[in-house]
Amino acid sequence: MNTQATGPDPGESRAAPRSRTVRATGAAAWWSTLIAPPEGSARRRTVALLETLGFTLIAIGLCRAFSADDPLLIHSGFGWIWLVPVVVSLRYGSVAGLVSGFVLLAAWYLLYPAVPVPVVTAVAAGTGGASAVFTGDTVLSRPFPVGFFFGGFFLTLLTGQFGDIWMSRLRQNRIANDYLSERLSILTRNQFMLRLSHERLEQDLLSRPATLRDSLARLRAVVFEQLPTPAEQGDLALRGAQAFLDAAAQAVQLEVASVHAWRQGAPAAEAAASVGGAGPLDVHDPLVREAIETRRLVHVDAQAHAGAAAIGSRYLACVPLLDVKGEPVGVVAIERMPFLALTRDNLQFLLVLCSFYADGVRHAEVSHEMLSAFPACPQRFALDYARLVHLRRDSKVLSSVVTLVFDNDEQGAALSEHIVRTRRALDSQWEVIGSKRRAVLTLMPLSGASGVDGYLLRIEDNLRAQFGVDFEAAHVAVYSMNVPASEPIRPLVKLMEHCGVAG
Repeated sequence: MNTQATGPDPGESRAAPRSRTVRATGAAAWWSTLIAPPEGSARRRTVALLETLGFTLIAIGLCRAFSADDPLLIHSGFGWIWLVPVVVSLRYGSVAGLVSGFVLLAAWYLLYPAVPVPVVTAVAAGTGGASAVFTGDTVLSRPFPVGFFFGGFFLTLLTGQFGDIWMSRLRQNRIANDYLSERLSILTRNQFMLRLSHERLEQDLLSRPATLRDSLARLRAVVFEQLPTPAEQGDLALRGAQAFLDAAAQAVQLEVASVHAWRQGAPAAEAAASVGGAGPLDVHDPLVREAIETRRLVHVDAQAHAGAAAIGSRYLACVPLLDVKGEPVGVVAIERMPFLALTRDNLQFLLVLCSFYADGVRHAEVSHEMLSAFPACPQRFALDYARLVHLRRDSKVLSSVVTLVFDNDEQGAALSEHIVRTRRALDSQWEVIGSKRRAVLTLMPLSGASGVDGYLLRIEDNLRAQFGVDFEAAHVAVYSMNVPASEPIRPLVKLMEHCGVAG
């Protein structure tokens, strides 16, 4: 990633400018869904069906090549052919295993012809015992191997049951890991912003119109407070697009730029927000096409700043708005900015602002209900609570809310501040102060009853070591609840009423 602006070299004054790319933080690899399609998708079901049919037919063909008279190896003494349905059922579940078994059943009807059997007309009794009398007539008969198929289907269903159970557990673990990966991506981005902010403190503040902290605070406010306009409507409404672009223009010195919503898999030509009189988006522009295809920040070299038309583009840079999962929500097109502003640091700053805004837009809808019910709730707590509600609804993974209630006095304030300081990095906390009591709500992702017990034990041991008191001596009340899968606000309201800090 090289976006550092350099002065023009006289020896390279006629060199054609090149476009460069910057990968957005959290963008998903495009080939991951091709190799391992997500569970439940149409592509995964198609791949499972094709593999089931293909493996079964290949196994039948190989067995027939080695034993033409017994292609299913029924008379080999062991049902070797049933290893294929067993493997399929372990990989894709009992349904796929049954499909493979039915293919074997159909193959038996096709590959095993009926054989002539003599007809018994009478049984004669003689001195040596009973004997059958044959007339010489025969009939075609095809005795069905009941034991072979009954045992095979039973083994397939048994292994398929194990496959179904473990696929369900793997799905829950995968969803939990996706959530943790999302949080890790956010923490990585925040760490980068912190480092960049410290570097900017070393620079001349007079040459910078805004700081990173001020820009992010403004973005957070506009995303959660403003309602979308008709131009901001798309697959996902770009709330506060004009305020975001104004903040970005002030922070990175944009002169002419525009923001465009994402509609039906492509950016809209109509601008949702603009500065400097930017026109409609040219979706056929080479810089815009490359940014959309690669989902990266694409810009021209600083040497091309004086004439971006040399590469057939009217834009200096194009930034796809990607959330933390790499899903597009819009596009930022930059037509003009000062020469000294086209640097690596400035473009990195712009990329971080765009990613932060896109992620906020993605989760503004899910956290809007929480903030409407509790205006004083921290935005991070509301966002994480909404994410965990969806996680519980989609994968049945438990998360918990633990509330510690203190007296609203000097000791209670000291204890609650200590609890807030000792929280885990993965948890989110919300301190509520009432007239008589104060409470600290701790949102614990991926934690059930055992996780809550461990958390309370750790906190009580910490209070005993720090202040010499336990929950009972400090008059600390403990309440907890599981994050619900539906109606997420009502249980939280009841919890706060029990704690005595509602309203």
